[in-house]
Order: sequence, then C-alpha cells, then structure tokens
Amino acid sequence: MSLLAVGTKETRITLPGLDVPFLVVENVESLITDITDEDKVPLWAEIWPACRGLSRYIWERMDFNGQRVLELGCGLGLAGVVCGLKGAGITFSDFQPDALEIACRNAALNGLTGVSGYLGDWRNFSLSEQFDWIVGSDILYDNKFHSCLESIFKECSYGKGILLSHPGRRPAFQFIKDWCDKTGSLEEHDVIPVYIPDPSFPYYEIHIHKLTKG
Repeated sequence: MSLLAVGTKETRITLPGLDVPFLVVENVESLITDITDEDKVPLWAEIWPACRGLSRYIWERMDFNGQRVLELGCGLGLAGVVCGLKGAGITFSDFQPDALEIACRNAALNGLTGVSGYLGDWRNFSLSEQFDWIVGSDILYDNKFHSCLESIFKECSYGKGILLSHPGRRPAFQFIKDWCDKTGSLEEHDVIPVYIPDPSFPYYEIHIHKLTKG
C-alpha cells in the first residue's frame, strides 16, 4: 500500500511540558487486509501505551547531545521524534514502508533534520551501521523474534546502550534477563504510568529497561 492510500490527520501528543504535533493514521481499520497474516496486521499504525511510556521516559530523563539513535519497529515514530527533540540523530527502522514515510514526516513536522530511514525485516536485517543507542517499544512481545533482535543488538549497538519498553510482558522480562546474563549488561528498570482515553483500559504501567555495558 502506498502512502497516498493511507489517510493521516494531525493531532498533538502531550508529554509533561511538551506538546508534539504528530501525524496519525485516520482510519486504522481500513488498512486491515488479512487478519490471518500477522505481517499484514497494521500494528505500526497505532501509538501503543509502551511507546507513550518510552517517549515520556526519554523526554524526562535522556539527553543525547548529537549521539546516533536507531528506533526499531518505529511505527509512526513517536519515540524517535522525542529522541530527536532531545538532541539525537535519528534513524527510523520498520518493515512497513508507510510507517517509515509517516515517521519521517513526523520528524519534519517537529523541525528535525538529518533524519534517515531503513526499511528492513528483523528476520533479514542487513543494516551495517552502528549506533550509540537502540530504542524499541514493545518489540519483545514474541519469542520467535528474540534471536533476530539479539543479532541486531549485537551488530548495530556499539555505544551507550539500549532502551526498551513493554506493558509487563513475560517474554520481554525473560529476554532482558538473558541478554544481561550473556553480555554482562547493567539494567536500570523503571515503571512509567500511562493514561490513555480508552474507557475499557485507561491505565497502563509501562516497564522501561535501560541496558548499558557493564
């Protein structure tokens, strides 16, 4: 599907002390073509609570000062945009071309320059660049991707560390424990409260893991 077929609208994402102008998909359900094929389910088109929590953490606690950041599974690019607003040089990565296009447009909407995008599937990831930080929100949800992500982390991260978020998923906790055991990485674990306008599930506790070299 080309970007021309994906309708967007501008909204604002509110973080403490910051309003982020942001393009979102106008009708996510219209993108669903085959619910039996998980690669075609448009998870990229939503701003998930884990992304909101990671973005708030980055805004409140991180300063990148020109460091290079790779956002894996960027979706619409909120976490990467906030990294850029905190001084990072951003590379967005997703396997959906529409996600990359909208993420880069969101970066431009917020005055960010020098942004790049990499279209790639974790199962066949050939990005040869290295980054000071890798960030990812709710990317550890499925065990079958863990070996792929472990390889990406080893290939693409040479600097400061890795920032990951999730809403309390058991596979995510297990991956992080295994990663720290294998690499000797140090872990800082925080929990960020996230409220969303959903009467059924308005509140989430988002786990943030900051992994740095020991």
